[in-house]
Amino acid sequence: MPIGFVRDATRRSSAARVVHSVVALAALTIAACSTGSPSGPADANILSKRDGVAVGPSGLEQRLVTRVEAAPVGSPFRASVFVTSTIVNTGSAPVRLTYRSCDFIDADIETTADVARYGTLRLCATISPTIDLAPGASTEPEEVGFGVRSAPGTYTVKLRQALSPEFRAETSFRVP
Repeated sequence: MPIGFVRDATRRSSAARVVHSVVALAALTIAACSTGSPSGPADANILSKRDGVAVGPSGLEQRLVTRVEAAPVGSPFRASVFVTSTIVNTGSAPVRLTYRSCDFIDADIETTADVARYGTLRLCATISPTIDLAPGASTEPEEVGFGVRSAPGTYTVKLRQALSPEFRAETSFRVP
C-alpha cells in the first residue's frame, strides 16, 4: 500500500473523528461488559443447567434457571451457582403482585448447600414493588449467585421472589 494512501486515510474530518471515537468507545464498553459467552465468564465451564417451576395462586408461576460453573482458579469455592427467577402470569386475568425486583434478602433463600452469597452493588428505585401483572406478562429476571463450599453432590435451592401472594420455587444443582 502506498504511504500516501495511509496518510490520507488517517486524515479525518471532525465528524469522522467523533464517529470513530464513539464506535471505539462502544466496542470497548461491549468488550468490558461482556462475559465472554452467553453463559458465563470466558474461563468458566458450565457444569450443569437446570430449570425449576413453582405454580402459585391465580395462574402465577415462578420459573427458575440454575447455572453451575466451575469456580475460578484460586477460589475457595468448588463451584459457582447462579439462580435466575422470573414470575409469569399464565392466567387469564391480571394478578396483583408484590415481588422482589432488586436483590433477594437472606429470608428469600433456602439451600441445602454450604454457600457464600456473592454480593451485588446495585442501586434500585424500588426493591419490592406492587404491580398488576397482566395475563402473559412476566417480571424482569432477578439473579442471585453463590460460591459453593459443599462436597460433590446434589443440592437444592428454594427461592422466594413473590412476596404477595407468597410462594417459593425450588430447583436442584449438582457439584461435581
